[in-house]
Amino acid sequence: MQNINNNTITKNNKGQIARSVRFDIAADKNEEFHTLFRNEVLPTLKKQDGFKDELLLVKDQHVLAISVWNDMDSARKYESATYPQLDKTLRPVMSGKATVETFRYDSLSTIA
Repeated sequence: MQNINNNTITKNNKGQIARSVRFDIAADKNEEFHTLFRNEVLPTLKKQDGFKDELLLVKDQHVLAISVWNDMDSARKYESATYPQLDKTLRPVMSGKATVETFRYDSLSTIA
């Protein structure tokens, strides 16, 4: 995968995109976080043009959420128009600020 943060992308905007968001859940907010994610974040993501999938990894208070997008344009549109609203929704259950990275990849495979 190629990290495409800080405008280091090439002229070719084709290919799927993965966005990772890392943050910690605030103390005693684990259940509230999962409720917000299930009831607010996932339904919003599913309505976004170009959204393909979401992988949520949680260990204790640490969260890694990875969303997969059809293309860079879809990921950028989400980043500028919708992500700020979801970040604001999750802010009360987060400790600190989220770290966001965006990656390009050429293929996705599943081991059968």
